[in-house]
Amino acid sequence: MILQELTATFGCLNNETLRLRPGLNVLQAPNEAGKSTWLAFLRAMLYGLPGRERGPLAEKNRYAPWNGAAMQGRMTVLDGQRTLVLTRDTAPGGAPMGRFSAVYAGTAAAVEGMTGQNAGERLTGVPRSVYERSAMIRQSGLAVDQDAELEKRILALISSGDETLSYSEAEKRLRSALNQRRHNKTGLLPRTEAALEDLREKRGRLRALQDQIQADRAALRETERAMAALSDKLALHRRLDAAEAQGALAAARAELERAEAEAARARRAIGEKHIPPAEQLLRIKFNAANLLTTQVSMNHVQSQAEEAAQQTAQAKAGTEAFPFAPEAPEAAAARVRALTADYDRLMHTAAPGIPLIALLTAAAAAALAGAAYALDLPYALAAAAAVVPAVLTLLRSRSRKRSQARAGALLVPYGVSSPAELEPLLIQYKKAYDRLAAAKENEAQVNASWQNFYQTYKKLSGEILEETSAFCPDVQNVHEIAPLLDAGLRQWKDLQRAEKRAGELRARCAALAEVPGAAAEGPAEAPALRRPAEPPAALEAALAERAEERRELCSRIDRAEGEAAAVGDRLELEAQAEDLERRRALAQEEYDAIALALQELDAANTELQTRFSPALGRRAGELFDALTGSRYHRVLLDEDLNAAAEGDDAAARSAALLSQGAADQLYLALRLALCELVLPADKAAPLVLDDALTSFDDARMAAALELLVQAAQTRQVLLFTCQKRESVYLQNRENVHIIRYESVRR
Repeated sequence: MILQELTATFGCLNNETLRLRPGLNVLQAPNEAGKSTWLAFLRAMLYGLPGRERGPLAEKNRYAPWNGAAMQGRMTVLDGQRTLVLTRDTAPGGAPMGRFSAVYAGTAAAVEGMTGQNAGERLTGVPRSVYERSAMIRQSGLAVDQDAELEKRILALISSGDETLSYSEAEKRLRSALNQRRHNKTGLLPRTEAALEDLREKRGRLRALQDQIQADRAALRETERAMAALSDKLALHRRLDAAEAQGALAAARAELERAEAEAARARRAIGEKHIPPAEQLLRIKFNAANLLTTQVSMNHVQSQAEEAAQQTAQAKAGTEAFPFAPEAPEAAAARVRALTADYDRLMHTAAPGIPLIALLTAAAAAALAGAAYALDLPYALAAAAAVVPAVLTLLRSRSRKRSQARAGALLVPYGVSSPAELEPLLIQYKKAYDRLAAAKENEAQVNASWQNFYQTYKKLSGEILEETSAFCPDVQNVHEIAPLLDAGLRQWKDLQRAEKRAGELRARCAALAEVPGAAAEGPAEAPALRRPAEPPAALEAALAERAEERRELCSRIDRAEGEAAAVGDRLELEAQAEDLERRRALAQEEYDAIALALQELDAANTELQTRFSPALGRRAGELFDALTGSRYHRVLLDEDLNAAAEGDDAAARSAALLSQGAADQLYLALRLALCELVLPADKAAPLVLDDALTSFDDARMAAALELLVQAAQTRQVLLFTCQKRESVYLQNRENVHIIRYESVRR
């Protein structure tokens, strides 16, 4: 199989084409130019996209075209002597790259039997997992891990050639079958054993329930016998009680007749005397008591009225002793203020009241006197000036005396010598006047209260006389009614006592009649039986206790029988146990057989590994020796294809202990050996390497390139690299084609 042309709309590839030739194709391109994308595209064109992958790292999402177009691709491949054209694209609404076609180049004829599912295996001769683990070599995936398909292929090479067999799948199926029978606490055997244990518990529980039911039934029979004995004693008590009740009923009926006759006599006497009902008599008696209380209160208020009148007279006499009486204190105060003003006016106007004429007269007299004595005018005026003050003094004295006499006359009615003495007198008068007013108000209130009591007394007296006129019409004085009321109440009380006694006797007769046998006709017969020593109450309590025991026993029996029915039938449980024992024995035999088969399968696989691993290790050792310049001679592999290398010192070094470059070279040797041993020679599937030599130094890179040139003699080799040293080393080599990816992108 030889790849000729790839055209992809896939990830960063936008309808780009890659043309390849037989031999070694070195594709030189910088980082992030799409080398790994071409490798993923090639794998997708051969085997399709994984359908079960989910999430952003799934190939259908990771390599979605950057330009937003639908994912699609075309691959031209030489298969033997025929050129095929494979196409994968995305149908509307379908899975990415889900639509497939394979035709012969230059025609529309479909390749018979080739589908999107088997195209890769038909072209390469191996399934996807085998091709990925052998011929698709990436820098980050040089190591080889075990796989069922790879294991089938290896097994086919070293055994019968049947690629349907796989140790891991067979071991997995046997392990699954073994786990189905026993895995910790799960599986057929633990479930069967648990079911057997459950049946054993059920059978034990059923036996315990049956024993409990038998014991409870025996106790129930004993309880019922005790209840029958107690019932017999209670029946004897009832027979004797009936005989006693029959005699007591006859006596009670005779006494009832007497009580009813006495009540009838009392009722007739009340009717003949027209005695009102007891409630009316009590109301009249209550009113009479209120009348007496009202009379006492009225007499008391009368004495209070007389005392209030005396207090009013005393207060009036005290008020009349003042000169202001009978004026109100406010009017007396106004009169005193006016008197005080008149008094002050008279007392202060006596001096300036001398008339001007008197002054002129005095001056003229003085002047005449001077003229009489022949005094000059100045001397006459001086004499007049000397006389006028004397005259003025004399006139002022006489005027003051007259005003004081008039002012004193104003105070005479009050018996005081100055207006200042009237103020205390007014205060005393106001107190006396207030006492008189309070006394008058108190007297009026007491008189009003007496009137109220008097009206109540008259009303009660009239009502009492009116209500008693029917049975004591001759009574005119209310105070004579009290004995008659008491007599009537006594008669009513006698009637009530007689009726109460009759009611009690009727109730007694009814209660006695309820006693079984007490109401039988004929004389009571006292049976010749002895009354049980236990009283009826004790017997009834014991019978109730036994009845409760019986109910509890019946309930326990019912519950136990229900649980026993739920547990199941004994014979059926035994049959189930026998069936489970047979199934457990069969499962144990199968478990032992499967365990033995696993043991034999492991031994066979070990033998197969010992046959295949040396051949694979020997070829890988030869390639590793060439890659490392004879530093390491042998490669050792375990059953999981984990590799170790031996050098001149014969010490096996695991790949994990080697340097990164040496480890990559070890696994490259293992990959190349796998390709030679696993991939079908007639298919010659292409070997694809993606930056697989990055960690190699120049010398080991040259050795690796020589191996690839050698491999390119039998199969097409695609070497993707981001470096120039591979193309420089291989320049002008036969069967080597250098492709610089920048020109391809242009």
